[in-house]
Amino acid sequence: MTRPLNDSDLRNIHSDRLIDREIDELTGLCKGAILDGSINHVEAEGIMNWLVAHSHCLNAYPANVLYERLRLMLADGLLDSDEEGDLLGLLLRFASPETPEGTVRSALPIDEPPPPITIEGHSFCFTGNFDYGTRTECQAAVNSRGGLAVDSITRKLHYLVIGDLGSEFWKHSSFGHKISKAVEYRERGTPLIIVSEQHWEAHLK
Repeated sequence: MTRPLNDSDLRNIHSDRLIDREIDELTGLCKGAILDGSINHVEAEGIMNWLVAHSHCLNAYPANVLYERLRLMLADGLLDSDEEGDLLGLLLRFASPETPEGTVRSALPIDEPPPPITIEGHSFCFTGNFDYGTRTECQAAVNSRGGLAVDSITRKLHYLVIGDLGSEFWKHSSFGHKISKAVEYRERGTPLIIVSEQHWEAHLK
């Protein structure tokens, strides 16, 4: 025989439904912010303010992830171009979950077939949003293995690693600048290799 719902059960059901509605609202907010294929400081602060005002949903995905990333990005009161790219990639993943896996990577100019990666003694630049962690964590992973993490694309760069962007809009966004520059150098004969996050992470192990 089914146990009757008590007051605690009803409160939990109500709370879960409220969180579901608010996550839907957050998703809509993210979609609205990236309609033009970009994100700016004002829009980022707007999303952060919404999260602060709805703190009871911060334990639910994706609010928990988004809040932590925004907190770090906005800590210095600025949102630089790399952070804009990271944030855009993150929002695209949250706001467009129906995008089939692999759609973006097929459009990205990564080297095919993916070549072996040697970390020690080689330089790495990162762009996009990473499942592995923040860009700082990705850079630390390279540095701790004898590689060199750098912030910009130069002719001396060995590898550009592209995170799981989650959208085909990379050409029209700020995080596409590094990719476009790397492609330009590569087409001029510079031995610069462009790889996906998954391929890079596999070589960490």
